[in-house]
Amino acid sequence: MTKKEPLKVAIVSSLIGGLGHYCSHLAEPLAQSCQLKFFTYPQIDLTGTTVHGLTDPFVKENIKWPRFDLDETNPYSIVDINDYLKKKNFQVLNLHVGTTVKQKIVYFTTLLMYTKLINGLKTVFSLHDVLPFEEDKKLRKILKMFYCLGDCFIVGNDSEKEKLKNFFDVPDKKINIVHHGIYNLFDKSQFTQNLARAYLGIPLDKKVVLFFGWLREHKGLEYLIRAANKLRKHEPNLCFYVASALKYASPGLVNKCLYLIKRLKVEDIFMLNFKYLESWDIEPVFKAADIVALPYTKVSQSGVLMMAMGFKKPVVITDVFYEKKWVANRAGLVTKTKDAEALSDRLSQLLDNKSLANRYGKAGYRYTLTNFNWQKIANQYFQIYSKVIQ
Repeated sequence: MTKKEPLKVAIVSSLIGGLGHYCSHLAEPLAQSCQLKFFTYPQIDLTGTTVHGLTDPFVKENIKWPRFDLDETNPYSIVDINDYLKKKNFQVLNLHVGTTVKQKIVYFTTLLMYTKLINGLKTVFSLHDVLPFEEDKKLRKILKMFYCLGDCFIVGNDSEKEKLKNFFDVPDKKINIVHHGIYNLFDKSQFTQNLARAYLGIPLDKKVVLFFGWLREHKGLEYLIRAANKLRKHEPNLCFYVASALKYASPGLVNKCLYLIKRLKVEDIFMLNFKYLESWDIEPVFKAADIVALPYTKVSQSGVLMMAMGFKKPVVITDVFYEKKWVANRAGLVTKTKDAEALSDRLSQLLDNKSLANRYGKAGYRYTLTNFNWQKIANQYFQIYSKVIQ
């Protein structure tokens, strides 16, 4: 009896930022059942040079030998990619759709049309955000055409599934729910909380609230700033550490937040790091925190939430999160969206009760490791791939 060939899957994705983190956690367990090849964009190194190599050491550690063929400035790159897929007998193309794909949608539409019409590959969309966060009705119309190219769809929860059905008329039978996994590979056990605070320049006696991730309008930083102003009146030892890169932030948003910090006179309790955080700095930033705050006004799924779970940190999230179903009173607390008073109250509850905060942190870690581990997620991906080629 001849040995059955493994399923050959091409994963097309950005390999920096959130998608790089997601694919890095997925790669090893998924490779146990599939033969994978990642396709991504050329990257920019520290000197500003475009290179055909991975620049994030965390991603480089977990994803081996990707191809850097995606190039929207060169339409012939589509032919090169598909020639490779055909030569190597790939069966499935799994496109991970985030902000970058939506920004380059004409290129990816052409790529997928060629892939389906010329090579006959099945296409699986992993939609990390079904809708663009910045409301754009014209883009939504283009997305409706773009999503027609998918044979199968993966979304993170029931809420995203309903968006896909209601806004884009995707049949229920084509949609699969695969919940976001716990980000548990960032903790290399190189930092204690005190060492992390010393590394970041945070006084050891502070109560630290972390705000982490790309700065965007829907992340709700302004509500955290207002909550901090209320909280400081009865919490004298506060530090709000903001680690937010500005790639997607408008100058208006940045200026609004800086002005609000100045107007409320809370400069002394905010530490602002607006640089892109390298992967080796993720551990000390989370280890230094007592609580992770996610005061979002919109959300699909959240890598930051799952990063907090991986570091056993309690969270305060808003009620727009689908995950409030399991976070509430297990991994943290839930507050009303766009309500600085309620946010301040929830933060205070955890800051004033360290044993409760620690209990939530540990319970959240156990729950997500049990229910949202990457081996389980990889098995779901494999079942979806197998079904779509039948």
